[in-house]
Amino acid sequence: MNNSASFALNRPGYSAKLLKPEDAAVLQSLYEQCTEFALLTDGQLPSPMAARDEFDAVPDGKTTQDKYIFGLFNPQNDLLGMIESIRHYPDNQTWWLGLMMLSPEQRGQGLGSEFYQAFENWVSAQGVKQVSLSVVEANELGLQFWKSLGFKVIRKTEPRQFGNKTHAVYVMSRPVETTV
Repeated sequence: MNNSASFALNRPGYSAKLLKPEDAAVLQSLYEQCTEFALLTDGQLPSPMAARDEFDAVPDGKTTQDKYIFGLFNPQNDLLGMIESIRHYPDNQTWWLGLMMLSPEQRGQGLGSEFYQAFENWVSAQGVKQVSLSVVEANELGLQFWKSLGFKVIRKTEPRQFGNKTHAVYVMSRPVETTV
């Protein structure tokens, strides 16, 4: 397994670094820049502890050792985005992407696609066969984004509660070419 705590993008000076709980304050700032996502999914602003809580939230059967949160940094070392993921979930052949955020002023310039592709390249070195994720039905732009990257809808779930809102969820997956 590749234990490198960072990976580069194809943009000069841009990189992704593994975030640790002590980075919660800078991550919280990104959450507060991306309030429209919280309002879309949960119907409420992110809590003041949203970033801190992100480091501890894991699915049943997983530990915080299975969680990877990568921050996307520009050449000035400003946090522009993040990817939260769980290794070997829901099975040993899959890497689950739980959340990807990009600051609003960075969107629409190809940076999100480049960030994801660099993440997938890093994940491929971990020997998994696919990346899976979910998109709430109301997030039409998110659904289009993931489809543009080759993700396919595997199933649609029954509606469930997210904060103050209820959503059906599209579970999506994409095969990964393993590089090990």
